[in-house]
Amino acid sequence: MTARFVVVCDASKANSTEVRRTAESLLASQVRPAQWLLLGSSIEHERITRMRTMRLSGISVAREMVPLPSDSVVVFLRTGNALTPTALTELDAAFADPSTQIVYGDSQHRAPRRFEHDAEVRRPGWSPERLRGHNYLGTLIAVRLDLVERVGGVKSLAIAHEHDRALRLCEVSNPVRLPHLLYRSEDESLQPNASLNAVEEHCRRLAIDATCELDPAVPVVRVRRRLSGSPLVSAIIPTRGTRGTIGEREVVLAAHCIDSLNTTLTYRHIELIVVFDHDTPADARQAIEASAMRSGYRSVFVDYDKPFNFAEKVNIGAAHSTGEHLLLVNDDTEVISAGAMETMLGLLEDDTVAMVGPMLLYEDGLIQSAGHLLNPVPYDLYRHRSPEHVGAQCMLRVQREVSGVIAAFALIRKSAFEQVGGLCTKFPSNYNDVDFSLKLQEVGYRVVWTPHARVYHFESQTRSPLLKPFEVETIGRRWRDRLDDDPYSNPNLERYVSIWKQNVVGQESVSLALGPTAPIASK
Repeated sequence: MTARFVVVCDASKANSTEVRRTAESLLASQVRPAQWLLLGSSIEHERITRMRTMRLSGISVAREMVPLPSDSVVVFLRTGNALTPTALTELDAAFADPSTQIVYGDSQHRAPRRFEHDAEVRRPGWSPERLRGHNYLGTLIAVRLDLVERVGGVKSLAIAHEHDRALRLCEVSNPVRLPHLLYRSEDESLQPNASLNAVEEHCRRLAIDATCELDPAVPVVRVRRRLSGSPLVSAIIPTRGTRGTIGEREVVLAAHCIDSLNTTLTYRHIELIVVFDHDTPADARQAIEASAMRSGYRSVFVDYDKPFNFAEKVNIGAAHSTGEHLLLVNDDTEVISAGAMETMLGLLEDDTVAMVGPMLLYEDGLIQSAGHLLNPVPYDLYRHRSPEHVGAQCMLRVQREVSGVIAAFALIRKSAFEQVGGLCTKFPSNYNDVDFSLKLQEVGYRVVWTPHARVYHFESQTRSPLLKPFEVETIGRRWRDRLDDDPYSNPNLERYVSIWKQNVVGQESVSLALGPTAPIASK
């Protein structure tokens, strides 16, 4: 064993049954902790800790703080939760790497009804934006003692709200996720907890200028960043003047798209870069130019006379832009959130974020994409599912890092766009956004998806993307390792599905992946 484990529980509000459950798990552990700090425990609790089996176990039990060896690893555990027999073995292997400072993992939860399987919470890798929304790390977190002391000490963190504890620790060091079951909870709820006060204090410590709002029904905290200025956004709209029916009205799609930007968005510092195909009908072009004129936005019209290549058209549009940020806009989209630009621009206030995508909806209101999931081919999360679902662990209600977002509507930091060379023209139709997102992450940027901006994408739900063999071959050759190991996924999920589904057969695992609906999703 390379680590000396100290399990720390706040027992001030725990009953004897909960203390006994945790005690029995420590005794059953393959690797036993050196110490168990049961802070705030009562005389009734002491009867349990003085059991003969505990006294002979080699585990030192204390009700108050005692000096700890400097090489200790502190395991914060909610009283009543039970370590799995292999948890400390898995943690010991993780802390064998001297660079590992913080570790969290998956959990098992009691089934709400008899004869049902216990549920499992399979957690994604490190996602700092998501942690601001809720404590997705769970109620067990293992940390080296020296880091604990830097953040406030064992006792201070033991009695803190679990969301507060996780935020304070992860401000100092990025955690490592173990995709193994580390503890069992008798709590039937699979939804992460959240603390508004913890997030507000976190924002003050990191000088994040934002207002924070708690939706107690989910629960999730929304961090709404204030804009430090009014950066110019260059909206790039490639089009060939296609017509379509929206509602019951036939429109020129690009003209309708520009009208929605103008009439819906409250943010006005936008310029339009419309890239016309050479075969755009004259009447369609006239309608698009008229919409641009009505908007009052500075408008630039560019002609493209080559065979179809969406990536190249976007790159040409970017070359004609003057904005600090680029907004990629398919001509068959319609903005439905008035504050969408402020929300997305707010996320770009963080210099480590390079790309932001909204929740894309089909015309009938079903989800087209809640971000990309590489599983192991690129999927759009929760495609064809109702946005009334909150998703597994409330993932459809929280801003979070993803491995990519659809380029149909995406806001990009222009300097980052240029740094990675724009969209790759080897992907004229498909996967250019997947490739671009991965390029951004390769150089250290984050890609974030937000549910607080919503956009209709009038792409047909029945349309099958015509994947060209060379595009499939190219994306596989370039990104095989990343496609097979999405850091924001979990290796225990079922593969080749577009929802966060455990690798368990049956409707129960699908229901857990969708999460509850109204009234939780009523907002």
